Amino acid sequence: MITAAPIAAMLWENWRLTRVELVQRLGLGIVAASAALVWLDAGPTAAFWILITLHGMFFLLSILKLNGGRFMDGYKPGFPFYLLYVRPVPTAVFVSVDMLYEVVSCTALYVVSAALVGFAFGQHLPLFSVIVWILAFHFCYACVQWSTQNRVAQWVGSVVFSLPLFFLLKNRVASPLQVEFSIAENAVMGLIAVVSLGLTVVGVARQRRGDAIASVPRTAGSGGYPDWLVTLFRLPCPISSATRAQVWFELKSSGLPVLAIGLAVAILIFVLFAISVAVAPVRNAAVGIVVLSLPIVWFGLGGNAFGIRRKQGRTYASAFELTQPFGTAQLAGLKVLVRAACVLTALIAIGTSVWASSSFMSGWAPWFLEGKNASEGLLKLRQKFAHDFGGQTGYAYPALAVVASIAVAGMVAWQASREALRARYPRRLLVVQWLPAVWSLAIILLTLAVRKGFGPVPLVGEIVRATFWIFGAAMLLATIYLLWSGFAERVLTIRYACGALVISAAFGATWRAGIPAGDFIGLLWLSLVILMVGVLAPWSLNRIRHA
Repeated sequence: MITAAPIAAMLWENWRLTRVELVQRLGLGIVAASAALVWLDAGPTAAFWILITLHGMFFLLSILKLNGGRFMDGYKPGFPFYLLYVRPVPTAVFVSVDMLYEVVSCTALYVVSAALVGFAFGQHLPLFSVIVWILAFHFCYACVQWSTQNRVAQWVGSVVFSLPLFFLLKNRVASPLQVEFSIAENAVMGLIAVVSLGLTVVGVARQRRGDAIASVPRTAGSGGYPDWLVTLFRLPCPISSATRAQVWFELKSSGLPVLAIGLAVAILIFVLFAISVAVAPVRNAAVGIVVLSLPIVWFGLGGNAFGIRRKQGRTYASAFELTQPFGTAQLAGLKVLVRAACVLTALIAIGTSVWASSSFMSGWAPWFLEGKNASEGLLKLRQKFAHDFGGQTGYAYPALAVVASIAVAGMVAWQASREALRARYPRRLLVVQWLPAVWSLAIILLTLAVRKGFGPVPLVGEIVRATFWIFGAAMLLATIYLLWSGFAERVLTIRYACGALVISAAFGATWRAGIPAGDFIGLLWLSLVILMVGVLAPWSLNRIRHA
């Protein structure tokens, strides 16, 4: 890097902060789009929307990298002024460089992904016809995020500009897959991009001079939730037991905010479905929130139970979290169980709201999407779910409840372990995370080759089965190593190990009772996953506590 050149220094800094995230999005887009082309009937259209979503609408990920972390970690709102350089640079220069880097890099990712996938599968995916739309979307988002330090203005502004642009693109997607904008629309979107750049320069200049409203950067809590949400629940800390005090801390810092968010989403779903009876356009938002809310609550709010933070290109653990007067196994168990209980309660609240709200669909007028009556299809889906769920035997309900609880706890433990290992072994974890994506891409390409007559038909199935056994053996060896290492380093206790083994056995037994048609080998494989994750959680937390 040439430190005497400010523009080169800024580009280098941006690249260093975002390179991993950009490569991950590129690989994920290629794999997901390839899977859509191979296994879905509407493959090209699905692949197009996957790539647009990853490289066009997930611009938030790159912005958060530059702002010093993630949204849930309390990243600093406004422009990332911590990216300082060796000599003074005009505001217009560094704003333009940062915005152009983000916009051009994300646009290039879409073009490269669409071109590679389209060439590999012989499909036509829109390339240059959507470039202006992607540029306008990115410029608008960067303007909203960087021109002001007001979080409310950022959230409202993101909705105000994103919805019109999304519906504009949706209305321009024709069948067969083709996207065309008129000259006037391209000119307007280009003007929007230029105006967004100008507004960003003005807003950042005010922040740089101190004319903007001052905002004190907050210190993120254990779960990274806003202070107003954490302090919303004023419960006294119990002093009779250290364990109760730790449970209180976990509930106060992250558990109760998760419950509050889940309850708010449940109420929002009910209100939207009620309004959609009279206002048809609201039905898109109601159904969309239902589809997105469950995975977001499960994976988004259920992650990072160990309170790992990410700021300005580095990942670390809170000193308060690391110096808790608990054994590592006990601390990990408390954190995972409290977060899992709160996430499960939030999921139950959302699921109950979805079931109660779906009754409003009987009052919907015919609602056509792509030539099909969506109202009728959703009602049939509701009736099918009621028939299948109501037809279960009496003992199947508690069995399913136990399976769901253990599955949520396992997912919370896995995400907490992943964040801890990312802080301790970032490069090794990156390689491990890429292995499933590379394997999936290889299977997709092999499936395509078999369909075209290259190789025997059972080849893909045999490779999948072989991979299943290899991965099962690897998990067994990893579990044995984690148990041996945990006892050797005095991380695990006999009580904790026996508890993890009992939970794993209970998962397999209840799954077998509730779903008797399941394969025994697959059930044994899932039980081994639960056991491995249960042992991995304290081991990974110990690695970062004693790094």
